[in-house]
Amino acid sequence: MNTKFMYSRSSRARPRALVWEAVEASKDLNQIKVSKRANEERESKQRMCICCLLILITLLVSSLYVALLLVFRSRNCEIPTQLNIGETSTLDVQTTMNPSLPQNIYIENSKKISSDTHTSPGAHVTLNPSSTRKAKTEMVTEMSTKSNGGVPFFSHVHTTPYPISAQNFTIGNRGKGFVVLFMASGLNSTKNVYVTSENGVQLNISTSSRLNTTLKTQIDRNVNIPSSQRIILPPELDLHSFEKEVKSVLIETSSDVFIISHDDGDSTVGSTTHIPLHKLSTKYVVISTEPGHGAKSQLAVSAIQDNTRISVTFKMRQNLTLVIEGNAFYDEYVFNFSLGRFQTYQIAHITDLTGTSIESSVPIAAFSGNDCNTFGNIGACDHLFEQLPPIESADNAYIVPPNSDERDTTIRMTAIVSSNITYTIGRVSKTLYLCKFDSFNITITSSEACYIRSDTPFFVTAFGLHSKNSSLGDPSMTIVTGINQYLDYYKIVVPSGYDHNYVSIMMKHSSKYFFRINGTVIKTSDIVFEENLSVGKVAYNIRSICVIEGELTASTVNGERFGLMFAGVTDYEAYGFSGNSMLP
Repeated sequence: MNTKFMYSRSSRARPRALVWEAVEASKDLNQIKVSKRANEERESKQRMCICCLLILITLLVSSLYVALLLVFRSRNCEIPTQLNIGETSTLDVQTTMNPSLPQNIYIENSKKISSDTHTSPGAHVTLNPSSTRKAKTEMVTEMSTKSNGGVPFFSHVHTTPYPISAQNFTIGNRGKGFVVLFMASGLNSTKNVYVTSENGVQLNISTSSRLNTTLKTQIDRNVNIPSSQRIILPPELDLHSFEKEVKSVLIETSSDVFIISHDDGDSTVGSTTHIPLHKLSTKYVVISTEPGHGAKSQLAVSAIQDNTRISVTFKMRQNLTLVIEGNAFYDEYVFNFSLGRFQTYQIAHITDLTGTSIESSVPIAAFSGNDCNTFGNIGACDHLFEQLPPIESADNAYIVPPNSDERDTTIRMTAIVSSNITYTIGRVSKTLYLCKFDSFNITITSSEACYIRSDTPFFVTAFGLHSKNSSLGDPSMTIVTGINQYLDYYKIVVPSGYDHNYVSIMMKHSSKYFFRINGTVIKTSDIVFEENLSVGKVAYNIRSICVIEGELTASTVNGERFGLMFAGVTDYEAYGFSGNSMLP
């Protein structure tokens, strides 16, 4: 075979084949490129669609969450309060004045009320919640009842003049039910109760069916309040020592409120922040002072359920005889008794009862203080009383601000368990050891603050003294707010009738410029004291500022929590109370 011919033939035919294959390869390559580009475009569109779908789902879920939250809050605010223990006491949604109350009541408005506000006979006052936030209106309502042995009932109501952001619900000392009582003061006094709400509430005041009828008709009532209310209760509610009485007052509201008592007499006053029913407990420790000549240390309890068993274990600074129902009691003796719902019992002794423990079978309200006392051999005698916070609510770190007007402050530290407690004044720190229920006192001037800490919970109480260079002030008693008890919002009434009213603010230094009083920044001219101190590695700022009487709101723009303590002075009289005494 002629291989050359075959080779030459193939060599002539091959270039055509190569050209054809090259063309086909080029076509395939172009198709591959087009296919890849199309796939990439499809994938890009798919990714975009998926992203849009995810964004849409997120928006729908967020909208649903907000809607559910609004519905929940709306329903939560509409739920009426009802206690189903012992004697039934319910709060009706449609409130009216008690028919048994005298009807010669007058209403006086200091300014024109908006069209959303309605008044009706019997001092029934209703405010549209929207008007509470919109109207820059101040309404002062005075209601007076006159009957045989009747006492006046006054109310001062101030609407909040600016919007408030949503607040936490049922925290600290806010709540829907409270027990109010007044320990003996030995003097004729006006028994004020200040109730503060966020947007207006329905309020029901009730007492035991066994209370004297004349007294009961002066107290029991239903009323609507738009913002805050001052209530005056009869002076006959003063407790008598070693007697079972039915002198506690139950206050129920349709939504959370803050309540203080202000027992104001001639050159004497005692104030306390009240604790809501749902935070009452079965264990308390008494805080008081060593009474002067003729005065007494006191404790009092009130039952909120029938068949409540109570045990009091005495701790006496001086082991002096205490006679109860014909029996002698001494230091470390135990007194057992039982109370029914609304019943009260007061114990008084001529020596300091601080460290006395109170235990009960079910939660009760407990109070302590002095009928009247003086400190430092200056000034006059003043009534001291506080509602005691439960033992489990105690904190382990406190900042104590000073009193103003050259008033020293005696600080009492009370151990719940055996503890090492360290206190710092300025740059000096000292540590002391306290056994269970023991106390220790230190004193600071009006230009000093104090930081106190321990590894275990304990209580701190501040007693303001009489001024060293004027007639202002006298003893006052305040349960100090612990650092872990600070809140980010308060709405409280500052009592009237004092030359100077102060509020002390304890907060992190980094947030001091975010603080607001009644929606405005603090004026430098209103600051009467300021100091910075270290709490561990964190700097805190303490300021005391002048405030005016009436409704006060305190908040931070950034939501930072802070402590508040209130004080006021006039000639030979002073009050003090804290903005909160409970863990949030």
